[in-house]
Amino acid sequence: MFHELADKIAANTSKLNDYLVANGLPTPSFDVDGPSDTLVPKNEFDIKAARVAIIDNTQELRRLVLGPREYLMSYTHDELISQQAITRFGLAHAFTVGSEASFSDIAAATGLNETNVQQFIRHAIMKDILVEPRPGVVAHNAVSRLPIEDQVIHDWVGASTDDLWQAASQTCNALEKFPGSQESNETGFALANQTDKNVFEVFSQFPSRARRFGNAMRSFTEGTGFELSHVVENFPWGELKDGMVVDVGGSQGFACVAIAHKFPSLSFVVQDLEAVIEGAEKQVPPELAPRIKYMVHDFLTEQPIKGADVYFFRWILHNWSDKYCIKILQSLVPALKPGAKIVLNDNIPPEPGVLSKWQEDRLRTMDLTMTEIQN
Repeated sequence: MFHELADKIAANTSKLNDYLVANGLPTPSFDVDGPSDTLVPKNEFDIKAARVAIIDNTQELRRLVLGPREYLMSYTHDELISQQAITRFGLAHAFTVGSEASFSDIAAATGLNETNVQQFIRHAIMKDILVEPRPGVVAHNAVSRLPIEDQVIHDWVGASTDDLWQAASQTCNALEKFPGSQESNETGFALANQTDKNVFEVFSQFPSRARRFGNAMRSFTEGTGFELSHVVENFPWGELKDGMVVDVGGSQGFACVAIAHKFPSLSFVVQDLEAVIEGAEKQVPPELAPRIKYMVHDFLTEQPIKGADVYFFRWILHNWSDKYCIKILQSLVPALKPGAKIVLNDNIPPEPGVLSKWQEDRLRTMDLTMTEIQN
């Protein structure tokens, strides 16, 4: 097996490299001017499969080479601390891309003790974030450029370390304190924030945290596999003819806009809390505005739109425990006409071994995250 893994890695690496070279694309690099994302097109399924196999096989080879003892000890409790420091204290923002800075320069710019700056940065360098081209001199690479140039990625790191990491560390404590709870305010997140409120209530009190968390979730749902094209192309919207679609908890209506472009006879109502949909109508393309309306609605209460053809839930039910998912769906019952459809587009943990380990790990992690912050 050891040799087989090495052979697979070599073969798939060669396949990926040949594709990139043949198409005039840069090969993977963390150099400061290197690509910020994978350059494998989403429709090149064979090359995508080779890339995923490289990720899976190199991780498996590393585990085998470490052996069971060193593998278990390779997990460190402070894995994310340098990333937290980079976003919280602005370490990456302390000097511009293309320039260099000393540890003392960064300490002066951020107000952190120089010893701590050196600790955080050298830890980050071990994670391939930032580089030290000469002793005591720090420069950016392709990874550290991202939180400077991409606010969404900056907020992903910030929310992951300041919100989600804290919630994860308290989740087992919450399970002991609230055994079997399905309440969204009896979670690791609640304990970490010393509150009896749920995550959304807490964020409503801190607009900057709410904005950051929203951006973080956006970065996740805009990734590979979550494209709106899947929603548009994999349900027979055209069969509804001039029907009505109610997008329950539809945020600012991104999904409806995508569907409306392709199916001009459909009309839509986007429902969400007032703070979420405020100003959303202004973002709808003018040619679609007559067909996309917005309504303030709490989906835990009775559905006010009666007789729609589809009640659409995109990325809603994974946020709630079974108790509340049942309540959300039961709230539709008085509104349903014969033949109405409830369409769910959501995260579903797969059966073991169906996906690559890397892909399955992302979904298992997502599953745990919802326990950590919402039960």
